[in-house]
Amino acid sequence: MCYYNSRGRLTTKLYGNSTLHDLKKAIKAVSGIAEDFQKILSGYPPKPIDLSNTSATLDNLRVKSGDTFTIVNVEHKMSKPPVLEPSMIRKEVPADNSCLFYSVYFALNGYLSERDYSRAKKFRGDIANVVQSNPSKYTEAFLGKAPSEYSIWIQCDTSWGGGIELSILSEIYQIEIAAVDIQTLRVDNYGQDCDYKTRVFLLYDGIHYDPMFLDSGDKNLPIQTIFSVSDDLALAKALKIAEIAHSARQYTNVGNFKLQCLTCNTRLTGQKSAQQHAKETGHGNFGEIC
Repeated sequence: MCYYNSRGRLTTKLYGNSTLHDLKKAIKAVSGIAEDFQKILSGYPPKPIDLSNTSATLDNLRVKSGDTFTIVNVEHKMSKPPVLEPSMIRKEVPADNSCLFYSVYFALNGYLSERDYSRAKKFRGDIANVVQSNPSKYTEAFLGKAPSEYSIWIQCDTSWGGGIELSILSEIYQIEIAAVDIQTLRVDNYGQDCDYKTRVFLLYDGIHYDPMFLDSGDKNLPIQTIFSVSDDLALAKALKIAEIAHSARQYTNVGNFKLQCLTCNTRLTGQKSAQQHAKETGHGNFGEIC
């Protein structure tokens, strides 16, 4: 018996006691499709032939002379999915005067939920302990206020964190903290001179910090928040996020910017007045007035 498919006549004669293996070899000779990548359909409408037992005879498979086969190459379906380009993403954290601590917590742990907010705020106490334990390093000149006064101040939820706090957290966790400024596109690397091996990225808009993370695009893989200090590609991706935000003017000039408290609608000018308002009212959600 001879069998056919849409590509032409099989060159090998097959019989009722020929096996499925024989048929697949014959199909390969005509179509060039490897045996492991063949899906064989027969009849009308075409239905797949059971390929699980290659020793089965054609009689057992109810294949008869004159049958037309449709052969599907399944190699493409078995190929690996396309590799997705990992992308750097900005993680928005609450704007309640503790954004720096939330951002560092997220960067160190890879997650941040409401139940983690109190843990992140404990960074304030950790910083105060470091200052109190090393008064020769953390002097009034360095802190801008007496160490005892600073230690009380930083533990208040209304106190904003900045460069001093990032440098101390960098020391505590032995990691470089790269803060990318949206307005200037400058990167301040806290802990850069300490020979740390790893780095995290924060985005700074003049009054607010957000962490950044790398998403591989694969839901089965965790996000990445900690990078090697030699990872120039991660740095480039972080700078790209800052450039996009800069183009959209998502930054605040802290010297003379106009703010409005989004809680009570009070209008303010400059960072100091906003900090004073936050201290007096506990409000920490501000918007810039153009």
